[in-house]
Amino acid sequence: MNNIKLADVLLNEMVVLDCEPFTDKNEMLDVMTHKFEDAGFVSNAKAFKKALEYRETLGPTYMGNFVAIPHGKCKEVLKPGIGFCRCKKPFIYESGGESGEVKYIFILAISNNQENDYHLRILATLAGMLAHQNFLELLENASSYEELISGINNL
Repeated sequence: MNNIKLADVLLNEMVVLDCEPFTDKNEMLDVMTHKFEDAGFVSNAKAFKKALEYRETLGPTYMGNFVAIPHGKCKEVLKPGIGFCRCKKPFIYESGGESGEVKYIFILAISNNQENDYHLRILATLAGMLAHQNFLELLENASSYEELISGINNL
């Protein structure tokens, strides 16, 4: 299983730094799925949101450490990749019967025609990076997409 370079799949147009906190997961999904649609990565924000919500029924995407990794796979994903959102303050994120404060959200858009383990490799890469305090500090302190990518490449 080949490792995936996070910098290769983190989409510049989908990195939002220091957004106002969301009231809940539903609002965050609304905002971010529309961003994916507006940027041309998905053809239909509602269908992508349904795919994300379906995945939520299978188990938690809340990871602890203020991190959530919602992900959805559907035919409406035109260009697969990852969006990242850093909130100014945490909000309560409920997922799979668990809840916790979330400030850093990675959203994976997975197309139907990708090999089945592709998103699992991305998740494994992300999970490995999230175990390192310096990665969490980078998520907190990066002031631009370029700084975030540079930091990821230097981990």
